[in-house]
Parts: sequence; structure tokens; C-alpha cells
Amino acid sequence: MITCGIVGVTGYAGMELLKLITAHPRLQVACVMSDSSAGNRLSDLYPWMETGALTLEPFNVENVKRLDVLFLATPSGVSSQYIELLDTFEGVVVDLSGDLRLTSEAYTTWYNRAPVKASTQAKAVYGLTEWNRESVQTASWISNPGCYATAVSLGLLPFLHDSLIEPDDIIVSACSGITGAGKALSAKTHHARSNENVQLYKIHTHQHIPEIEQTIRQLTGVEATVSLSTHLLPINRGIMATMHVVPTVEQTEAEWVDVLHRAYKTEPFIRVQQGEPEIRTAVGSNYCDLWVYKDQRTGRLTIVSVIDNMQKGAAGQAIQNVNVRFGLAETLGLNAQPQYI
Repeated sequence: MITCGIVGVTGYAGMELLKLITAHPRLQVACVMSDSSAGNRLSDLYPWMETGALTLEPFNVENVKRLDVLFLATPSGVSSQYIELLDTFEGVVVDLSGDLRLTSEAYTTWYNRAPVKASTQAKAVYGLTEWNRESVQTASWISNPGCYATAVSLGLLPFLHDSLIEPDDIIVSACSGITGAGKALSAKTHHARSNENVQLYKIHTHQHIPEIEQTIRQLTGVEATVSLSTHLLPINRGIMATMHVVPTVEQTEAEWVDVLHRAYKTEPFIRVQQGEPEIRTAVGSNYCDLWVYKDQRTGRLTIVSVIDNMQKGAAGQAIQNVNVRFGLAETLGLNAQPQYI
């Protein structure tokens, strides 16, 4: 068995990781950590989940030495505190926060806090599995992509890779469920405000904007400019990203759809779904559902990407990366079908 530890198991992403690892045939939760809840039994926090006799421990480097994999399911700025202590850790670190995703300069600008050491950030592999699988296979540090960045990048990359759309005119409107904002309560996520409401937030300042642009640059060599507006929906989970782009060639809609089919024909978690996209076709699963529409009137294309922000946008993708890293079947432990209803 591959032994795993989760730091931040009391958060939404940590809870999702716990659920997935518990059901995984080759992974085993050996250590759960939370500085704020240390000493509590996991079964007391999650009485509805079969968690065994695990007790929450404070983070300590000595506690993790025996582990094969350490998941950091902690917020940006918190993960970095643990990352700085893990230089001698011999296992694989998977960070679900944004602390390893950007260069030091970009991180300081967009997150407005001090970055991790540049040398630490540089050794982290960006875990967008479908596009960076070869690097993930040998990585000791994996930076799990952000939820919006996952949905948007998976939709755009096939077209940018083949220079089929203009890279400097990409407009994205994306919406997410409340869990995407994390477990900590805020004015925006308070039930009285979020229920029966749709809210724009982080207008032109969302930290996934530079992540998307950096991902495009690193994986295609293209310098892209992305305008991203993000919306908070009164649902628990799920993301829909709608991308409006300008094509560089003339093709029928069927030919544009075929671009997606060719790019992802062997990918188990990418589905090219015909019809009107819905968030609930992906919620509860590790799937990303994609489609592209041609606007005959304006000539623009509309690319739609749907994921579960807690699975493909966080914990599911983290498990997918661990499967790849340890030479397991990529779909192992991730075969759940969407909840839909």
C-alpha cells in the first residue's frame, strides 16, 4: 500500500481527499493533520464517514517521514509554511494550494504575500495531468492546478496548441459553487447572501488568471492574454467556464468539435459532450465535459468546459496525479459516475 498523509483534512478539499483515498484500493491514509483540530478523533468530526481510529495530529516533520505521499490541502499562504519545512522529506508532496503554481514575482503580485523560495517553486511540476503527464511521472513535488485554471486550460489548450485561435483575444466567464471559496465563512459565502443570488467576485484580479496564462505559455509556447470574470453560484460544487475566442481558420462546427476529439481521444477523464452543457453532468466525478460551438453570425467560437471543482478541480486531480506518479492505472479509485440528481 502507498501510505498517505493529509494536512488540512478538516477543509473541503481535505475531506474530499479523505473520501477518495479511503475508497482507493492502493492508497491508505496513515496520518491526518490539522493544527487547529489536533487531538480530535477523525470519526468525531466526520461521523458519517468510515475513518477508523485516526486521530488528528499537529504538523511535524517527524510525523511525515514514514509517508509515501503528503497532500497539502491547506489554503495559499498556509501551505507555504509547511513547504518550507519539507526540504528533507523523501516522499512525494502534492500541494493543492496556489503556493507552488506561479513564479515568485507573479505570486507576489497576484497573491499579495511573500512566495516560497524560488528554488522550491522551480522544482514543482504543474499537475495538469492530461498535458503534463510525462513530468508528473517522475515528480517529487506536484503543484495541483487551481479549479478555474483546470477547466479553462483543458478547454483552450487544444486550440492554442495548433494555433487555431487568436491568443490575445480570449474572454472567459466562469462560475463556481460555494465550496470553491473554501470552508471559512465570509460575507459573500454566508447563506443569507449567497442563497438565491449570483455574485461577481475578484473582478480582473483572480489569481487563476496568471496561472492560466502561464500554463498556456509553458505547454504551448504561446503568449496568451485572458480576461476572466468569476461568479459565485448558490450551489455546493461545480464549475462551468464559457470561453469566447476568435478563430484563425475557417472550419465547420463539426470540424471544431473534432479538434477536441483528436486532442483527448485517449484521455479517460475528458468527455466531448454534445448538447447544452450542465454542471451536474460532472459533479461527483473526475470528468471534464467539453464542447465547442461556432457562432455563424459573429464568426467567434464558444468553448464550454464543465468540472466538479472538488474533484477534477482539486482532490480528484490530485489522486489522478498520484496514480500517474506511482505507475498505477490512472483511473484507479476515480471511477465514480456523476451524481446528476
